[in-house]
Amino acid sequence: MDFKAILYEKSDGVATITKNNPPQYGMTLAVLVEMEKALIDAANDDDIAVVVITAGGEGFHMGAVVFGEIRTDWKFTPLEFREITHAGHELCRMIETLEKPVIGVAKAGAVGGGCENLHACDFVIASDTARFSQPEVTLGMICGWGGTQRLPRMVGWRKAKQLLMEGIEVSGSEAEEIGLITHAVPVEEVDEAVAALCDRLKACGPVAMGYTKLAMNKVWETDYRSGLDYEVEASGMVNSAGEFTAEVFEDFLAGRQPTFKRRQRAVSTPTWRGE
Repeated sequence: MDFKAILYEKSDGVATITKNNPPQYGMTLAVLVEMEKALIDAANDDDIAVVVITAGGEGFHMGAVVFGEIRTDWKFTPLEFREITHAGHELCRMIETLEKPVIGVAKAGAVGGGCENLHACDFVIASDTARFSQPEVTLGMICGWGGTQRLPRMVGWRKAKQLLMEGIEVSGSEAEEIGLITHAVPVEEVDEAVAALCDRLKACGPVAMGYTKLAMNKVWETDYRSGLDYEVEASGMVNSAGEFTAEVFEDFLAGRQPTFKRRQRAVSTPTWRGE
């Protein structure tokens, strides 16, 4: 695949998507389009167990500059604005529903739509000095890529009010404390922390990982009873994959890490995709 706005690399079971559009490293149209293509490829590659999304340069995720890119005067019809907003929603939803863990990396932090891009990731690793904010209200705007929905669920109602209605900025350390990100470490330790998390996730059963992620999404998407019902169905599907066996249990009791085979997806074959 020919990518320009992003770098897309696959190595040792990890697919890394790096925003490669200096100087801002923002969410441009090209980034939206190419990141979606990369995510589809990662989803269909049986050898990929984990996806990492990061930014080039100093590692700061700028916001949704796609709007100013398409209309330099920012004069949109409601329909045009809705269509661009929907494109961002679709990308974040793809990350959220990908049946593989996605790690967001923000060495310097994120703002606006770049921050919302990270909200959709399963894990976010950042430096303790990184800066995160959703300043939309200070610009006369509203979060449009899921921030009003994901943030309250992640950090709680009162803190989300501060972040969204005051537009305040928080450090990487505070972001970890409130649950906005997974872990904050000194900037020189970010790469090591990401690699360690990738190794941990690669060791887990891929089918179990995928269905755990989908089942957890139901906490946000449905009522309690429906979520429990989905968990029952997901448990049956995971068991049918045969990842958990007597041998795996013996490894567990002996303190050994079981080895799992990558999931073979029927629809990811070249024949199915018409190649």
